[in-house]
Amino acid sequence: MTNAHSTFQLGSSDPILLTVKAQLARLGYAVGDAASPDFDAAMDHTIKHFQQRRGLFSDGILGSQTFEQIELARHQLGDRVLRYDPVRPFRGDDVAALQERLSRLGLYTTRIDFEFAQNTDAAVRDLQKNLGLPVDGVAGPRTLRGLDAVTRGKASGDLFALQEKVRLQSTGNSLAGRTFVIDSAPQLPMSDDPALLAQHEAASRSYSHDIAQRIAGRLSAVGASPFVVEGTQDSAKELLDTRASTLISISQDIHPNAAANGVATFYFGTAQGQPSPIGRRLAELVQREILSRTAFQDCGTHARSWKSLHQHTTPTIHIVVGYMTNEDDRTRLHAARTRDSIAESVAVALQRLYLTDAVDPDTGAVDLVALREMLDASGHSAHGGTSDRT
Repeated sequence: MTNAHSTFQLGSSDPILLTVKAQLARLGYAVGDAASPDFDAAMDHTIKHFQQRRGLFSDGILGSQTFEQIELARHQLGDRVLRYDPVRPFRGDDVAALQERLSRLGLYTTRIDFEFAQNTDAAVRDLQKNLGLPVDGVAGPRTLRGLDAVTRGKASGDLFALQEKVRLQSTGNSLAGRTFVIDSAPQLPMSDDPALLAQHEAASRSYSHDIAQRIAGRLSAVGASPFVVEGTQDSAKELLDTRASTLISISQDIHPNAAANGVATFYFGTAQGQPSPIGRRLAELVQREILSRTAFQDCGTHARSWKSLHQHTTPTIHIVVGYMTNEDDRTRLHAARTRDSIAESVAVALQRLYLTDAVDPDTGAVDLVALREMLDASGHSAHGGTSDRT
């Protein structure tokens, strides 16, 4: 703004004061005649007020320290994209605000110094890694939306819940561009009875695979990237821990009691710990949609500590739809129309997961295409998240 040796006070006049007044005015200070280069009484009062608020000696002298503080105050968090630049480091109130919020999460543990240096870069990368965002150290719109989500409200500080919450809140409401993994052969034994398992396993896998393919077809039609797997193999691990929005496992159950029947949906949770908030919400949505479209008995949604539900950072649900040992359930599953209804239920539930209350029709009332049309007609953004670099 000026050299380090320039000072101004009441009675001074200089063109540089036009710039100072403009910057102070943007910060909400009353500067008197903004078109005048004069350091008048109004300016004297404003400088003293500014110095007091910034922890400077309130003497009304506009010198190097006050100039520096005005320069730092130019940017608020979100005004610009922040990143580590060792040649010309970013400095400002926006950097300090970022450091303060990272500090509240325990990610930034050094002095708040208004400069985006290596410690801040490391903290931003740590945040991005914990929340499943691209790890590039760039504090731009997407990362700041995620930071806003994790430092707001009662969830603050619980990175397990926050990791899932930010996956939802830091992106748009469209399924387009999102990655979904659908497991048609989850590694959970359906029964301890080898005879029952041998009798029904092949048909069960066939039904689950068919449902998974139908879900994938619907998601592909709206621009999503679905991956159907048979058991979450090592090849899918990186996908599940980085890119995937959700993991959906599908199977049927087997029980010695032939009267056992119905559909249940499971998500991660324990009696002692925080359940998966996104998993629970998605499980509830899937359960509601399936019940509204099929004749399966409601066996509810349940929190379970199964390894398959928490071994990846991706929010995960497991749908157990029908009992192979129940004649009525088996008949339902054999009907392609029922399997199609199950697939539609899962696809619609996934879309509902990203909607606000403003666009959320009755359960079972619309299919995925109609729901997308309603969303577009409402004027809500249909775009997914973008990179901080765009």
